Amino acid sequence: MRPDSRRAVRRRDFLRAGALGAAAAAFGCAPKAKTEPAVLTDEAPTPQPKVAPPPTFSIDLGIQSYSLRNFKFPQVVEMTQQLGLHSIEFFPGHFPANQKPDQLAAGIATLKAAGIAVNAYGVCGFSKNEAAARGLFDFAKKVGFGVITAGPTPDSLDMLDKLVEQYDVKIAIHNHGPGDRHWGKLQQLVDGTKDHHANIGVCLDTGHLERSGDPPIAAIEALGPRLHSLHLKDLNAQKHDVVVGTGTTDLVAFFTALKAVEFDGPCALEYEIEPKNPMPGIRKSLAAIREAVAKIA
Repeated sequence: MRPDSRRAVRRRDFLRAGALGAAAAAFGCAPKAKTEPAVLTDEAPTPQPKVAPPPTFSIDLGIQSYSLRNFKFPQVVEMTQQLGLHSIEFFPGHFPANQKPDQLAAGIATLKAAGIAVNAYGVCGFSKNEAAARGLFDFAKKVGFGVITAGPTPDSLDMLDKLVEQYDVKIAIHNHGPGDRHWGKLQQLVDGTKDHHANIGVCLDTGHLERSGDPPIAAIEALGPRLHSLHLKDLNAQKHDVVVGTGTTDLVAFFTALKAVEFDGPCALEYEIEPKNPMPGIRKSLAAIREAVAKIA
């Protein structure tokens, strides 16, 4: 090759290299210039604040089986399924605590097959008779519910302090309205439970409460963590039971108050009217409850 030809080749190589370098730079592939090494420090990076998810609210909605008191246990289970419920609070007439072991096992199997859980039981009386009380707590453990709705005598609470601790089962004192001399008024419930074990609290019957002149929302706020369960009813202006959602109760405000105190116990619809044909009224009541809960969930 002639000398001038070699010079031409070198010139072409130089130009080609320059063109490739420019193209590489255009696509971000060009060699990077030298940078100073990063300076290491002992300072921790500033933590970024976490955004809390919005609060949610749900209830363990079930039926108090007293609402279906004109029907037998198998019918009650079937009717509870038809209502789309998976929780039930049995009153003793439907599911006795003293039934024979084989009957109890059969009943538990029926409930399991139906997809229904017993979340509370009562109303049960308690005196200072510890042996009788233990029988109910043993029954709670066998069936698997954590709340006994109760009408205890005031002098039984010291004994119950011991049992609720031992069994980890809650006692929820039920208010029975103006005729209940021990637990008829909100202040009696507050004063009677405040110095006892945290597992001793209240099953608030909203209908009986209003008949005693105490507004349910004020009761929720006053009881706070002592509110262990609910019997939900609605009354008209004459203080008579009606379909829930058609009476004087502001359901959205009611469930908003429950949300504020972080209530997480059983909520049983107790529909005491129309015992021979309760299902239509129960369905309407459940629809109103579900609609109200959905608005604040």
